[in-house]
Amino acid sequence: MSPDIGVELDAEETDAFLREQGLGVLGIAKGGQAYTIPIAFAYDSGSNRCFFRFIMDDDSTKRSFVTETNVASLTVYEWATKDQWKSVVLRGRIRQVDHSDLTDAATLFSEVGEEAALEVFNNPVTEYETVWYELDVTEKTGRGQFVGSRESVV
Repeated sequence: MSPDIGVELDAEETDAFLREQGLGVLGIAKGGQAYTIPIAFAYDSGSNRCFFRFIMDDDSTKRSFVTETNVASLTVYEWATKDQWKSVVLRGRIRQVDHSDLTDAATLFSEVGEEAALEVFNNPVTEYETVWYELDVTEKTGRGQFVGSRESVV
């Protein structure tokens, strides 16, 4: 992003913003093709990673892309007006959550992402497979435009 658009968020602002949010757009890729999906997430600032709960059926496009993705990208934003917005872009390796981390992932996710995650399915969630993934963040950038206050833009 151009340095002339908005101002850079510092590390504390970026982490606080990610902890407060629960929805973003995840970009994954395979064979030179991109696939983006709106997704609920939870951010763990202590380990600098995001947790996702993928709910999929057998022929899920998500499943076929995530297993081929080397570097994933998560975009999280809040927009009120052209003069009041924040956005953070994360990049890193995406992989299934280790069994030893499942409880931590589910607990953190339930605090932020749970409400949004289950409202989009036509059938009961029990009819789908649930697989937990994490994004191990290697790049994190945040920017915002603040006319008035640097607090929440909404």
